[in-house]
This record gives sequence, structure tokens and C-alpha cells, in this order.
Amino acid sequence: MLKLRTRLLLGYGYMAVLVLLTAGGAAFGFFSISEAIDRILSENFRSVTASVEMMEALEHQNTMTMSALLTRESTDDALATSDRAFYAALERAEANATIEGEAELIAELRANYLGYIEVRDRMLGRSHAEPMEIFSEEIFPAYIRARQQTFELLDRNHQAIIEADRAARMTALQTAGWLGLLVTVALFSMVFLARALQQKILVRLDELNDVAEAMLIGEHWRRFDMSENDELGMVARQLNAALDARDELQSEMRGRINQQKQLVLGLIWGIPGERLLVGLDSHLIASTWTGEEGEAIEATLAWLRERRREVLEEFRQEQKAAVIDARFEGIDVQIRLLATQDGRPVGWLVRRLREQDPGEDEEQAPSPPAEGPSAPRSSVD
Repeated sequence: MLKLRTRLLLGYGYMAVLVLLTAGGAAFGFFSISEAIDRILSENFRSVTASVEMMEALEHQNTMTMSALLTRESTDDALATSDRAFYAALERAEANATIEGEAELIAELRANYLGYIEVRDRMLGRSHAEPMEIFSEEIFPAYIRARQQTFELLDRNHQAIIEADRAARMTALQTAGWLGLLVTVALFSMVFLARALQQKILVRLDELNDVAEAMLIGEHWRRFDMSENDELGMVARQLNAALDARDELQSEMRGRINQQKQLVLGLIWGIPGERLLVGLDSHLIASTWTGEEGEAIEATLAWLRERRREVLEEFRQEQKAAVIDARFEGIDVQIRLLATQDGRPVGWLVRRLREQDPGEDEEQAPSPPAEGPSAPRSSVD
């Protein structure tokens, strides 16, 4: 099973690839559109310009030819200038012949133009009684053929421009479609990755938090889910192992405490009299009291909780274990602070006082306190 780090790296790598594809697709699309526009400007538009210039040159020659026939004035220089302009435009059109059939059409146009020049020069070299008839029958048909081919060349380049524009638009639409598809895939991928992140990480972190809070309120049997073989699964296994070790240690400690409690209980049962063994925190450890004295025991423990700080402070100052006589719920008791040899307090021993405690000749019971509110009395061994 993949680790969380590997999953995250794969997810981010996938998103990076989508971003790169989107950026690369956008760059390629813009480059294609720019190339198409450049092709339109560098090829077809120049051919259109050349066709227009040839058309103007033809119109100018036709006008000059008609004027020369009617007026018999010399127009050789003007016609030569128009011829040079026509041939210059024709050469540019031949250099930009890129569409299908354009080169053949230009070759036919050159041949027809040469025929037009031949007819024009032959008619201008003679005198005619009816110049307009000669112009209409001889020169004008050759002019019309050259002009129609020039128009056809212009129309083809115009159609080529339209086709190139349509191709550029189609390229732009295709690029936009691919980019839209990539962006859509990227958005769905982000949703999928976010959902996977929520399920694989955030939800499991919430489960870890819930189990931890449950254990804080006492549900020590709860354990973390370690079904996944990833980093969180490893953490869950380690935490579960620590909790199992804690429970094992607690069980062992409870066994030892119960054993020690039984030893202490056996020890105080071996001592004559009725006694309570109370921890330093005022919690009852063992009792040999017989009879129903629960209220007196609770009162004794409550008094210890209330006065223990005062008694312990007095012990630290005087280094003498205090023995306190008191009466609780009509029962006389003697409270002794237990301390180790090095003077460290460890607990309380409470002995119930009777008129004469059997087996304790060395320690006589004190005289009963006066009736009235229970007022503890202190004495020092």
C-alpha cells in the first residue's frame, strides 16, 4: 500500500503535469494562431496587393491606349512605366504563389498580358480611320482576358485569406476546447484529490482525536485504527503498543498494590485493636474496624482532608509525629502520623479508642473527651 508521502507526491505531481499541459497547450495554441496570421499577412495579403497593382496597371494602360488611338499622341513612356509596374507586381505574385493552381494562373496571366501588349503595340503603330472600332475589336478583348485572369488571381488570394482566417479560428476554437478540457480535468482532479485527502488524512486525524478524547474520559479500552499501512497507520500501531504496555504496567502495578495492601491488612490485623490505615492523600487503604462505623470513618477521612496540610506543616517544623485524639460521630479515635526513619510522612494510622484495648498494656487509652462538639486534641509521643 502506498505511503501518505507517496500519495501526496503523486497527487501534487499529477496537478503539476496538468498545469504544465494547460500552459503548454495555451502556448502552442497561441503560437499556431500567430503562425496562421503571419502566413496570411506574408503570403496571401502580398498576393492580393500585387493583384490590385496589376489591375491598376492594366486600367492605366487601357486608358492610355484609348487616348493614344484617339489623339495620336505618343504615350510610349507612360505605357512603359505601366508595363514595369505590372511586371513588378506579377513577379511579387509569382514569389508568393503558395495556394493550389496559383502558379499556373500566373503563367497564363503572363502569356495573356504578352498577347495584350503585342496587339496594343501593333495597333498603336498604325493609323486607323475608325480607332474606337479597332480598339473594341482588337485591343479590348485581349485587355478583358488579362483583366479577368487578374481578377481570378485576386479572388483566389481573397478566398485563401478567408480559408486561412477560418483555419485560424478553428485552431483557436480547438485550442480553447483543449484548454477547457484540461481545466475541467484539473478542477475535477482537485475535487477528487481534496476528497481523497479528507478521507485518507483529515477523517483519520479526526478519528485519532476522537479516540484520544474517549481515553481521556476513561474509555481506556479504546484503540486507534491501524488498518492502513502508511505513516498514520504506523503512528496508530505505535500508540496502541504504548497503550498496551501502559495497561500491562497498570495491571502489574495493581497486582503489586493489592498484594501490598493484603500484606498491610494482614499486618494491622495482627495488631490488637481496631485501626484504619489511611494514605497521605486521605484515602482509606485498609481497615480492621468491626461493626457499622461508616459515618465515623467518613468523618475521620473528611477531617484528615481538611487538616492534613496544617498537621504536615507542624510536623515539618517540629519533626515530631503528632498523635491527635478526637471524637467523630460519638466514637473516640487516635490519629497518628506515620513517618519513615528519615522523617518523610507516608500516611495516617487511626485507632479506635475503647475503655481498655486488649493487648496494648503499654499504651493506655486516654480518658474519653468531654461531651459536646467533637474537638480534636493533640499530644506528642
